[in-house]
Amino acid sequence: MNELEFTKMVEERGFGKIEQGEVEPSYDEEAHTHEYSVLSLILAGEFILTMQDETKLLMAGDWCEIPAGTLHKEQTGPDMGAYMVAKK
Repeated sequence: MNELEFTKMVEERGFGKIEQGEVEPSYDEEAHTHEYSVLSLILAGEFILTMQDETKLLMAGDWCEIPAGTLHKEQTGPDMGAYMVAKK
């Protein structure tokens, strides 16, 4: 998926403003939840997402949706990670 396709999906699904961010290499976040749902598009690097006992490797062009209240954990690979994200 490219950035234009992601922007269209965000609008169609009623998510809010799109933000961009970066994450340091080898980042390892504790498991947590959000009070909001998240759509995210990976722009660069590798992200390892563990959600409901399932682990996925996400790379540039991959996207994911994390529903509100879902316990999840994010990690990055050996390179800087970059992403776009929208919340609802």
